[in-house]
Amino acid sequence: MNYNFSRFDTFYKIIIFFIIILLLEGIFHHYYWIISQKINFLNYKNQIGYNNLIWQENGLVEILQVIFLLISIILIISYLRKIFYSSTIIFKILILFYLFGILYYFFEEISWGQHIFGWQTPEFFLKINKQGETNIHNVYSVFNELPRNLLLVWCSLSFIIIKIKVFKNIHLNYFIFPSYKLKFISFLIIFFFIPDFVVDKLDLGPSDPHVNKKELMIYIFFEIISFNFVRLSELQEFLFNTYIMCHAYFLIKVNSINKLSMLDDKFRTH
Repeated sequence: MNYNFSRFDTFYKIIIFFIIILLLEGIFHHYYWIISQKINFLNYKNQIGYNNLIWQENGLVEILQVIFLLISIILIISYLRKIFYSSTIIFKILILFYLFGILYYFFEEISWGQHIFGWQTPEFFLKINKQGETNIHNVYSVFNELPRNLLLVWCSLSFIIIKIKVFKNIHLNYFIFPSYKLKFISFLIIFFFIPDFVVDKLDLGPSDPHVNKKELMIYIFFEIISFNFVRLSELQEFLFNTYIMCHAYFLIKVNSINKLSMLDDKFRTH
């Protein structure tokens, strides 16, 4: 059966273009102190680091993350309504748990409304939260790293996970990987994860880049190939949320349970 995924193709191209713009802007902003010395018509400024309008709290990237999560929540609620009378109880429970997980993620991202309404952080969270916000993931590193690593596995490896024998159940297969198109976003996540992981684990680059010009150039080289001239953690979260939104979209796009056997054959060929 032929499914029209042209909307995703257009959206994917927009995402690629947007990321390229973010990277170019990131290089220009982060290394402006070098670039402005080389280009005559630019006024020199000792500017280094990230563009706060893009990468800081409530910046462009974080706003898009929240919007994508909100769209995902709406799509999954709509999907639950569509399958309410046509799917098994277990499958509906699975989707409900997925919805609750995304709701938790969404409210943590907006600090349970604090980023929107701007209330003062309660004294309890001021004492235990590393950033003085009303959320859980900044209390202890495990509350941030564990969900983050689970998201990394879910969003980057689902197209591999469904190959494991235990996941051959057609309904579970459909939930984990409703469209082979999702693997293109997974490739993006892997592309931005591996270089940083390798550079960090192998401790590449000089420990003190200010010793001499050569050391500085080596440091910049590894910084660029690992994409650390932008806030990489925020870029990765943006891709996670993009994946979640597209996953929710495909759950609805191919929502008829009686099509699952045909879908299963289709996905096995990709």
